[in-house]
Amino acid sequence: MEEINLLVMIEVQPGKRAIQIEAFEALRPLVLAEPGCIQYELFSDDEDENKFILVEKWASQEALAAHGKTAHMVAAVARNPSFRAKPASVIRMSPVGR
Repeated sequence: MEEINLLVMIEVQPGKRAIQIEAFEALRPLVLAEPGCIQYELFSDDEDENKFILVEKWASQEALAAHGKTAHMVAAVARNPSFRAKPASVIRMSPVGR
């Protein structure tokens, strides 16, 4: 099975940075406990406080698909528009040179 590597670009509405961080901190232990989750980390942009990058690594496409169907992710996706400036942009990456 091929690991799945994702970069998720997130931009929040001005003044709502703390909500994004709180939402991530609540989700992180739940996501890391999911079968097949290898990495789930949020980074903030040093030059724009309203921008974040979420780095995800999954053991398989099946694990990623199951992740999107969990109750905590369904609830998070429903809440995101209340503080996000726009939908997240997802980049799927593959290692080079293997």
